[in-house]
Amino acid sequence: MNIEEVGPKLAAAMDAVPVCEGLILAKISGEVLIGQTLTELNHGEIAKSFSKLFEVDFSYLERGKLQDYTINLENGSIIAVRNEDHMLIGLLGADGKSSVGLLVRQLRNIMWK
Repeated sequence: MNIEEVGPKLAAAMDAVPVCEGLILAKISGEVLIGQTLTELNHGEIAKSFSKLFEVDFSYLERGKLQDYTINLENGSIIAVRNEDHMLIGLLGADGKSSVGLLVRQLRNIMWK
């Protein structure tokens, strides 16, 4: 994944989903490569948490590898999409609940194309 090519795609995703409060691109190991959020958040801790979540083995379901997570919280949602080496995490506030599907599609398009 070429980081220089991803930057403009992240900006376009933020424009396409105006309620998106931030995007974090990281290696699967949790190392943050690009992080931009509207409020002060610890990008490294967020990436490390999702790195651990992506380690969960669901092979017993016989449905393939885990590709993404959508976590709904009291005051927002977090979406994480992965490919072999990287993950892209999107943050939505409470007003973004209706935009979860749109952000998932944007993140998948960035990670899987």
